[in-house]
Amino acid sequence: MKKLLFFLCFCTLLSCKKEYKTERSFCYWKTTFQSYNFNQQLADSLGVGHMYMRLFDVGWNPFEKKPAPMATLWDFSDEHNKMHITPSIYINNDAIVNSSREQLRELAANINKRTIAILSKTEEKTVLWSAAAKRRDSTYTGNKDSLKIKETANFKSRIKEILIDCDWTQKSRDNYFFLLSEIKRQFPNYKIAATIRLWQYRDFKKAGVPPVDNGLLMCYNMDSPTNHKTGNSIGSSKTLKQYITHNDYPLKLNVALPIFNWQLVFRGGEFKGILTDDLLSLRGTDYKKLAENRYMLTNDITIGQTYFRNGDEVRVEKVSDAELRQMIDIIKDNIDLENSRVTFFSWDENFINDYGTKNIEAYYRLFSN
Repeated sequence: MKKLLFFLCFCTLLSCKKEYKTERSFCYWKTTFQSYNFNQQLADSLGVGHMYMRLFDVGWNPFEKKPAPMATLWDFSDEHNKMHITPSIYINNDAIVNSSREQLRELAANINKRTIAILSKTEEKTVLWSAAAKRRDSTYTGNKDSLKIKETANFKSRIKEILIDCDWTQKSRDNYFFLLSEIKRQFPNYKIAATIRLWQYRDFKKAGVPPVDNGLLMCYNMDSPTNHKTGNSIGSSKTLKQYITHNDYPLKLNVALPIFNWQLVFRGGEFKGILTDDLLSLRGTDYKKLAENRYMLTNDITIGQTYFRNGDEVRVEKVSDAELRQMIDIIKDNIDLENSRVTFFSWDENFINDYGTKNIEAYYRLFSN
C-alpha cells in the first residue's frame, strides 16, 4: 500500500510539471529584404510566428554634429509573410552620449517619421498583394473597398511594438532613458521594448532600468571580439552563469540566443576585422591549426575583397549545440519565461542550416517544458 501511495504521488508530481507558453521568434538584421528570397516555408516549419525586423541604425554625424539615421530598410513587404513584426532600431551609443536634450527630442521625432514612412510603404504593398490574392480566389464575394479595409486592418494588427537596441553605459544612461521616454511619447499606439545586455541585467541597480514596457535580454556577445585572448566572444554557458545570478529584474523579459558564427582576424595580435560572408575555408596548405578554434595563415591570399597576409591569425567562433542547451537550462532555471518570446539571432539560412532545423526546433521545445 505504501509503495502504491508513493507511485501515485510521483505520478501527480510529474503531471503537475509546469509547461511554459513561449512565442517562437527570430531577428532579421540584414540591410536588405527581398520577399522572393525570404523562405517563409522554412519559418513556418519552425513554427516562427514573430520577427524582429531591423529598419535602420542611428549614428553620430561628426560633420553636422548631430545624430542621424542611416542604413535604412525602406520596405519589408512580403506576399506570404503573416508573422507579427517588431520594427527595430539600433542606436549607436556615441549618438546618445554626444547629443543634447533638444537633439534627442528631435531624434525621437525623426525616428517616428522614418519608422512610419517605412511601415506605410510596406503596408501599401502588402495590402495590394493580399487583396490581389483574395480577388483571385473564386469563393471570395466581398467588394474591392471592403477588402482593402480588411487587409489594412490585418497588417496593422501584426505590429504592436517597437524595439530600441542600444548598448548604453552609465555615462549615457540618463540621455538614453530620456530618449526612450520621448520615443514613447512619439509612439502612443505601440508598446516600446529595449534590448538589455547581460551586465545591465545583473547590475540593474547600477545600470538602471529603461522606461519601457518590456526588455529583450541579449544572451550573446558576452566578451569583446577584439581581444586577442578571448576564447569565444559570442558566449558560453560558463560566462552566462556569471551574469544570470538573480530573477529580480523589474521588467518583463523576452530572451535572445545566438545561432550564428563568424571568423575574427588578427595581425600581430591586433584585431583586423570580422568575417561573416566571405569565410576562409581553413583547409589545405594555406592554413596551420594552432588550437581548437584558432588558425594561422601560411600564405598571402585574397578572399572576396579582403587581402590576408602570411602570419594572420583567425579565430573561429560559434556556440556549440551542447553549450546552447546548457545556456537554455541556465536561463530557464533563473528567469520567469511564462508567456515570453524566445528569439534566435539571426535569420540567415546559412546559420539555420549550420545548426539544423531539428536542433533549432528542439531549442524552442526546451523553453516550453
